[in-house]
Amino acid sequence: LCAGAGAGKGRTTACFKRVRRVHMLAGLTQGHCSLFGAWGGATANNHTLQLRALDWDMDGPFRDHPVITVYHANGPKENSFATVSFTGMIGALTGVSDQRLGISEIGVSYPDKTFGAQARVGYPFIFLLRDILQFDKTVDDASNRMINTQRTCDLILAVGDAKEKLVRGYEYSYHTLDQQDDINMRPKNDTWHFRLPEMIYWGMDWLCPGYTEVLGTQLRKHHGSLTPELAISDVVAVEGSGDVHIGVYDLTEGLFYVSFAAPRSSTGPLKAYARQYSLFTFDEMFGEAKPTGFLSTNE
Repeated sequence: LCAGAGAGKGRTTACFKRVRRVHMLAGLTQGHCSLFGAWGGATANNHTLQLRALDWDMDGPFRDHPVITVYHANGPKENSFATVSFTGMIGALTGVSDQRLGISEIGVSYPDKTFGAQARVGYPFIFLLRDILQFDKTVDDASNRMINTQRTCDLILAVGDAKEKLVRGYEYSYHTLDQQDDINMRPKNDTWHFRLPEMIYWGMDWLCPGYTEVLGTQLRKHHGSLTPELAISDVVAVEGSGDVHIGVYDLTEGLFYVSFAAPRSSTGPLKAYARQYSLFTFDEMFGEAKPTGFLSTNE
């Protein structure tokens, strides 16, 4: 991020400004993405499952610099957590914590009037999502955090909680915070956004019939038998969402499936939903010893 930023004090200032601008991108561009949550009888083994599919910039540098970062708890008030993002990104777009919480997000370009006004001044959502992973123990903690923060742009968020055995959705804007589940999921439309027991889902936007109907149809097809493997092969891949990266979480079992878009140096399918996934377990990620020192950049 700081290549070509100069030298000395001027380099430090230029580097800081560049990093700050990069972290503003998510809130300004609000990428089109998809998510679902499924729990209880909607899944094969009564597990709590969650999708976060990121559809964003495929022309810029992001797909060439993917990274999974594991953060270790620094004291009893913090959680260990893992995020999927890009080199230099310290906010959270996709991730899970050792509290068996998971996060998902969709940028909204086609809201309805219930969203009200949005703003660009406030607490950036990538840091809100990071705070949920780093500090919150339950989905109710996350809800309270959203209620009390200075919200900004129009989003759909979701937080899964294996301890509470549910995934909660949120209509999120400067003006509105509306918590949603399988009973009150909106927008309500019996044709393209039909409600399913113990499931929530949104495809690419708030008002996006094409993607949302396909996502719902595939979830209905596998209702009662859904597994992470089926979500990967016959839900996300059929909807065609998640070009930059995808996270599929089994929060009950502590499994984290991740796929990335092909970097420019690679061959094979381009988009993440058509590529191979890697599987990480919570025990492996959070069981690693905490680093005891730092590598010197001068060596």
